[in-house]
Amino acid sequence: MHVIGLDPGGFQSFGWALLKVESSKLVSLKTGTASTARDAVTDAWPPPETPPCAVGIDAPLFWTQYGDRLADLTVRRMVKQAGGHSATVGHVNSLRGACLVQGVLAAVEVQKRDASVLVTEAHPKALLRVHTAAKSFVEAIPHTFRTDHEYDAAIAGFTAWSAFTKAEDWHDLAAIERNPYFPSGANLLYWFPRGRA
Repeated sequence: MHVIGLDPGGFQSFGWALLKVESSKLVSLKTGTASTARDAVTDAWPPPETPPCAVGIDAPLFWTQYGDRLADLTVRRMVKQAGGHSATVGHVNSLRGACLVQGVLAAVEVQKRDASVLVTEAHPKALLRVHTAAKSFVEAIPHTFRTDHEYDAAIAGFTAWSAFTKAEDWHDLAAIERNPYFPSGANLLYWFPRGRA
């Protein structure tokens, strides 16, 4: 099975990763960077005979009218408990435009290609702080990451795999949100561990 990870950014800074997984083990990994959501999704998309089962996007995929998202408050608390800085999980209003806009556009591109693909928000830096299995999963295949964007995309792919397999002790943070707004037009997930592992 294939999963895709995306790390939206600006010009030549949109990381993508295509992960092939068999029996819960990463067997191949391809990564690269692009300049737009459309190019990143196109570059990462596997052959038609093996479409992706899930996509993880390192960007907010839903917003709320009630100030800070409950999802961000939850993840921020977990990062602090793990010894990290609360700034690791920024407020949606403080994020760069490329992250916000390109993340939503990537979700739209995925849905246009295949509306049945599971799409989840991901937060690689926070995940690495609270869940050591993410790093182990991606490092199982020797791979040279040319940029941090590619590495973050690979970790977003791990999130996508965890969402698709409904990994034990993970849950959908979008489900705890008060009246979320999904600008892509689809109700998407935000799969994240319940606690440190």
